[in-house]
Amino acid sequence: MTEFYGHSIALAFYLSSNMHDAIEDLYALGGRPDVQALHARFLGWLSLSVRPRRVESL
Repeated sequence: MTEFYGHSIALAFYLSSNMHDAIEDLYALGGRPDVQALHARFLGWLSLSVRPRRVESL
């Protein structure tokens, strides 16, 4: 997904949306999705260490 290179927040939103769709699809098929496993699969690999720092206003 080269279109998200350098845009980790946009990638996180995109993957979150896909995870939500997967959960809905699994419920629609009569399943009971393992939300923790889906989170690990879709979002668990995103690095938390490269999150932008919050700028404190003076």
